[in-house]
Amino acid sequence: MPEASGFFLVGEGKTYQLGQVRMTFKPTLGGDYSLCETSSVPGSGAGLHRHAFDEWHVVIEGRYEGRVGDDVRTLGPGDTMFAPGGTPHGVKNLGPGVGRQLGITSPSGLFEAFVAEVVESQIDSGSASRQGATELRDIAAKHGIEFIDADRT
Repeated sequence: MPEASGFFLVGEGKTYQLGQVRMTFKPTLGGDYSLCETSSVPGSGAGLHRHAFDEWHVVIEGRYEGRVGDDVRTLGPGDTMFAPGGTPHGVKNLGPGVGRQLGITSPSGLFEAFVAEVVESQIDSGSASRQGATELRDIAAKHGIEFIDADRT
């Protein structure tokens, strides 16, 4: 396990490129939480989904649309969003430029394992209607993640 004390600069850590979203997982000790630095272009993000683990988003730069349950809000630098395990949620960069945020999930490792498998499989995960959507949903289900079609909510 990597040493998880000290300082970590922007971009340091294990990095994955998932479509138009770049995710860098910072090393942490123990199994309490994972910390992921994310940058995304306008229009990209995570569609409506749910999973058993808790998830926080802290906006660093840019404007995001955040949804937790039926509540939808616009978030800017310094704003946070929390989705307890089992709650439908999603987040999208509203633009105009690249947005940055920190994602914190608890317990650790679950979200990173999902991202790693999707990247390794080279699935086109940009939209539920694009090629690869079935394979993406299969990998998500394996990791306890369910994508929710917008027209079903």
